[in-house]
Amino acid sequence: MHRDLLAALDEIESLLAQPELDQLRLSRVRLYISRVNGERRNTVDALCLARERQAGGVIAQQFAALRQSNIDTSIEYTMHVGAWGLREIAEDWPAYCRASTALVRSLRQQIAIEQALLCMTPEGADPLALSDPRGYMGRQLPNQDIGAPHGHPPRPHLR
Repeated sequence: MHRDLLAALDEIESLLAQPELDQLRLSRVRLYISRVNGERRNTVDALCLARERQAGGVIAQQFAALRQSNIDTSIEYTMHVGAWGLREIAEDWPAYCRASTALVRSLRQQIAIEQALLCMTPEGADPLALSDPRGYMGRQLPNQDIGAPHGHPPRPHLR
């Protein structure tokens, strides 16, 4: 699942590097990313909930934090897609590229967090380092700015 999403993110990054919009290809990739990303969110949420119930203490807190991080990323993604319809993309391709690059970076960070927590073994777990996945992976809480044309200043960690 992560592999499919990462491949789709690679594809959209190659489109974002183009000087002009390829609307058909972009539409296809965005649709695919939406589908795969939705499956990822649901699966990760179910896995975290199950592991949170089985674990206790710090480990349970890690999975609760990952579930919250997943929600935050979902909100960020939904706001981006809502702000950037095909008409808005065609009107300001460079701004869309900047906003999408930031979103791709955010999704890649989320995937890294998920892989670190969901693929760790009890022997390899580092509760102190992983107790706050945002701090561990350098992820910051999303704010109102997702690069949309609404004029919010850029997030400091994305400059």
